Amino acid sequence: MAAPAGPSVSALAVRLRERHLTTLTAEVSQQVLAALPDLPGSEVVTVAEMREACAVSIEQMLCELSGEGQRISLTDTGRRRAQQRVPVEWLLHNFRLCARTIWHGLVREAGCSGDGGAHRLLEEAAVVWDALDRVSTVVTKAYRVERNRLRRTAQRRREQVLSALLERAPTAQGAEEEAADVLGIPPRGPRVVVVSSVGSGHPTTALRSAGYTSAWVTQGPRDVGLIAWGAADDLPELAAILGNCLPGSVTVSPLIHGFEDVATAYRLTALALRTLPSGYQGITQVTDRLPHTMIAAVPEVSDVLVRHTLGGLLTVRAGELEVYLATLEALVDADGSFAAAARKLYCHRNTVLKRAHRIEALTGRRLTSTRALLELYLAVLAVRMDATGRFATSGPIS
Repeated sequence: MAAPAGPSVSALAVRLRERHLTTLTAEVSQQVLAALPDLPGSEVVTVAEMREACAVSIEQMLCELSGEGQRISLTDTGRRRAQQRVPVEWLLHNFRLCARTIWHGLVREAGCSGDGGAHRLLEEAAVVWDALDRVSTVVTKAYRVERNRLRRTAQRRREQVLSALLERAPTAQGAEEEAADVLGIPPRGPRVVVVSSVGSGHPTTALRSAGYTSAWVTQGPRDVGLIAWGAADDLPELAAILGNCLPGSVTVSPLIHGFEDVATAYRLTALALRTLPSGYQGITQVTDRLPHTMIAAVPEVSDVLVRHTLGGLLTVRAGELEVYLATLEALVDADGSFAAAARKLYCHRNTVLKRAHRIEALTGRRLTSTRALLELYLAVLAVRMDATGRFATSGPIS
């Protein structure tokens, strides 16, 4: 069988690269600008970088077609585009335009050789598109690998910076500016620290769609987030979003306004999480658990508080102790009213009075004293939050 007349695809590719590389690059660049009219003002890639990318893509494809080897590594090109943060959609669109332009160039060059050249090009069309597709595949794969690496590196850096803020306030010169740049959170403005049990997840996407900026890190048994937004009155809305995104126990710090307050807010919020009942699910603000958090902050003091304040109550049976603790809680919730406490406990007022007298006898404190009632209530909170079982009771944490 006679060999096909006209130059091969390889020979046509060599001609295009040697004679028309600049022209082909200009054609593709014009098509890209027409397809992406916002590119001249883009911060992602400049027009000059776009033209350079087009020139590299054209040359790589022609080298693949000519079989002369790739003078510029396809893998390096993919990595470089990822480092430039070029959108993958733009990268793929650019390759499509380059492939189409090269095909038109091959058709023109084959036409200069007469009918034989055109016929041979058509016969080898599959070879052309396979080669162009190989270039696109190799570059795109390298792009995705590098993009994932950059994302992991950026995430590790965000976690490092956030962990440092959770540990201590930034003191080094430029530390706040660096934190703002890495986390994407301005140095000043309303923000909160959120602490949840591990496994709740990091609701970055849901928060971003609602207008919040956040950074997250896992610290031991807790997921910790720093969430910022534009208006100081958005806390109820934020709590609602977190309630939909985070299962399990979640605590939210008081509102803060700078990186210097993050470490303190984190300590308070983590303490507040520890005070929640086992199995509790929901969003709790630290300001709703201040007495509990205060007790959890100094366990040595809470131990003395329990033994010194409850005194003889700790000597009764566990079931009886629970009755007295529940009575004290009801009295505090009822502002010292025996009748209101009886309603809360679903018993007669005289029953509450009898229990109150027994509590006074065992503790040596009068329940009509505001100070005594406050100390007793704090002691009850300490018993409820005791995880060691030193104070035997099976009642719930209030």
